[in-house]
Amino acid sequence: MQTWKKLEQVLLLFAMGAATLALAQPEPPFGSRGAGAFDGGDPRVEAELLVDAAELQPGQKVRVGVRFEMDPNWHIYWRNPGESGLPTQLEYDFQRGRVGPIRWPVPEVFQESDGFLTTYGYSGQVLLASEAVVDARLAGRAQISVVADFVTCHIGCIPGRIELVRELPLSASGRPASSSTSALFDAWAQRLPVPAQALGLSASVVHSQTAIRPSDAFHTAVEVRCADPATGCAGARLAPVESFEAFLPESLEGVEFRVVGHEPTLGDGFAVVLAGQASADAPAAWQQRLSGLIPVAFETGDVRHIVVEGSLSRAAAEAVVGDSESPLWAVKGGFEAPAARLGFLYAFGLALLGGLILNLMPCVLPILAIKVFHVAELAHLGRRQVLGHGAAYTGGVLASMGALALVVIGLRAAGTAVGWGFQFQQPIFVAALSTLLVVFALNLFGVFEVTFQPTGVSKLGAKATGLRQSFFEGLLAVILATPCTAPFLGTAVGVAFASPAPVIFGIFLAIGLGLAAPFALVTLVPAWARIIPRPGPWMLTVRKALGFSLLAWAVWLLWLVGRTLGADAQVAGLVVAGLATLPLGNGRAASGMQAAVETELPESSWRSYDLAAIREELGRGRPVFVDFTADWCLTCKINESVVLEDSRVKSELARLRIATFKADWTLYDDEIRQVLADFGRAGVPMYLVYHPSAPGNPTLLPELLTVDLVIDALRAAAGVPDTRAGLESRPPRQGRGET
Repeated sequence: MQTWKKLEQVLLLFAMGAATLALAQPEPPFGSRGAGAFDGGDPRVEAELLVDAAELQPGQKVRVGVRFEMDPNWHIYWRNPGESGLPTQLEYDFQRGRVGPIRWPVPEVFQESDGFLTTYGYSGQVLLASEAVVDARLAGRAQISVVADFVTCHIGCIPGRIELVRELPLSASGRPASSSTSALFDAWAQRLPVPAQALGLSASVVHSQTAIRPSDAFHTAVEVRCADPATGCAGARLAPVESFEAFLPESLEGVEFRVVGHEPTLGDGFAVVLAGQASADAPAAWQQRLSGLIPVAFETGDVRHIVVEGSLSRAAAEAVVGDSESPLWAVKGGFEAPAARLGFLYAFGLALLGGLILNLMPCVLPILAIKVFHVAELAHLGRRQVLGHGAAYTGGVLASMGALALVVIGLRAAGTAVGWGFQFQQPIFVAALSTLLVVFALNLFGVFEVTFQPTGVSKLGAKATGLRQSFFEGLLAVILATPCTAPFLGTAVGVAFASPAPVIFGIFLAIGLGLAAPFALVTLVPAWARIIPRPGPWMLTVRKALGFSLLAWAVWLLWLVGRTLGADAQVAGLVVAGLATLPLGNGRAASGMQAAVETELPESSWRSYDLAAIREELGRGRPVFVDFTADWCLTCKINESVVLEDSRVKSELARLRIATFKADWTLYDDEIRQVLADFGRAGVPMYLVYHPSAPGNPTLLPELLTVDLVIDALRAAAGVPDTRAGLESRPPRQGRGET
């Protein structure tokens, strides 16, 4: 994070901490504090109802609010939760007055699952305050109550509900609250966004089209200018943030935005450029309101988030719309990474460390495991041969990283901005890579031996032996590593993309050195290589495990292409076509693949959770799989996209005649809550697999699924032998979950 942001957070946390300590000294009024989102009896969120007055005065305006305190690593959500979660809601009951809307502080931005999802919310603690007005004709005492509904997430998500109440006396002159309470309200008031006009700025919104139709892709620019230099707004610029922090949008039905660049030298201001994508469904309104927050840095060093608003005209699919001309539509990139001003040596060290840690990421584990498998074959060869393989692998890594750096430099020189893993935005590349991984996986399974013609890349890769094989595996390691990030790597790459060409080249080579280091060190230190057992039957098991890891990675790549193209059928056709063109020397494998393509896998039919229907299916002898999920659950969506929608899982569901039910907890359902509690869970996700012969003893799967784990559980429930052990089978704690 930037220095200004860190300093702001430290000062804010200090102020809030001091206020919290002061608040903890007196005993809070009865009923004003509560807890919710219980996880195994432990509440993940605590809340307190605060009023900035000790006695209320008739007709007075007073600040009220709920202070939330979350466990470490847990967070609640802003009014726009982003791509997961639900907005926090406060419902007040003030019979002797009225309470206004929540004044939302600027939220934090959470990049979940390596940037897979972006959400907005609050961690640590937050005060959601409102302004209340006391009835002018009151006497006696006034009671304020509030019901807080929220979702808190870490790996899983738990909905919470806390009811709070306070009673305060009324007096003719009123009496202020303690200084610590007022300080807490003041501290969080500093985190509120402000209208642009309040800082002497003007903000306008322009679109690349006169109206937006369903499925249209377009651009939007938010222009911020200094309208009144007397206020000190001269020199105002976009704060040095990353692109996903440059515009925090409120929810806009049927349209998604992402920041693609900014123009920092727009005369007396700047512009932020967004890429918009309209959904295929037309919204209910034909004139929509666009609103969001932008961080502005002033010459004094202050940074404030301003509120920008505009309109977005919508049109029918068949409507004719005009284009708006603007040089801003060509603006790309321009964002300064948090450490863009770091020295080269420091960035080089971060790159080296990030590349080393990258070996532990899921992207690289398959190829690293293959290298360990390779070491077992080389460990007892001559030292010169072993060193040669280490040098070849390192050379392959460095050569591919150098080539990647040159491509980045060339694209930037041509005026195109790219990011880490940019090649994975190209569906053809990803589909081709997934095809290659599938072929290698099938080869590891022993389905066939690859007999590529000895020309071009084929000769270099799949049929390559000796040093050429190690060199090719170095190339493949880099290709697989680029969609992953690791600690320190994001900072180093950010420095590279904001630096001259030599720095880009140097940092990319440092990442490559870190990535190649584990295997290179094993070849340099003979004693380490000899730790690995001699070749034997164990290698057959390892081959199969590596094959599954490559298939899992290939499945993820196909899913990535599906998100890019928007049509899974196109992806499947592309992969099949790629496999069909490979000159494989085994006709049996090719015919098997063709048969698999010609046999269309039936879609599993998910039914809504119904205990009676589950009992009925079990009574018929059918196994049952139940998915407890919610739209706001991040882990649920990742499991569904990567595992439950995987073709192998869907195939097993159909082949084994598994009855599938979905318990949707997006909206509160007490029956689902009770079943979760019966199995010791406070929130979703939860997955149950029922065996017809033991309906009261289902298998409880872990929160994070894998394809193999689900398939094993399904086969066990269907009575298919040779499934692996380790799944947890247990009856529910109470009778509600029994079938």
